[in-house]
Amino acid sequence: MKKTKNNQFKNPAPIRIEGSEIVPGNPDLPINSNIPTHHADIVHLLFSVEGQTLISFFSRTPGLNVEECRVSLENGLAKKLVDLICKSFDYYPQKK
Repeated sequence: MKKTKNNQFKNPAPIRIEGSEIVPGNPDLPINSNIPTHHADIVHLLFSVEGQTLISFFSRTPGLNVEECRVSLENGLAKKLVDLICKSFDYYPQKK
């Protein structure tokens, strides 16, 4: 059986968030515009002894916090994610 490519993601539609600029496409990082975008008010981080990090995103609703999404990462990748976020904001918090 011959392997086929899905051409749907070759030219992804730019992401548009109201009140912001269009995020340009990156040919090395295909974007799936079918995945929903979630708003988060709360972020929880859990670290395991096996070297995994679980990041949970919650949104606040009246009387209840609802988990919107969770991502499990290897600790090394989670550190790269934190470095990328700090670099993007040009904000590097210091340890007390």
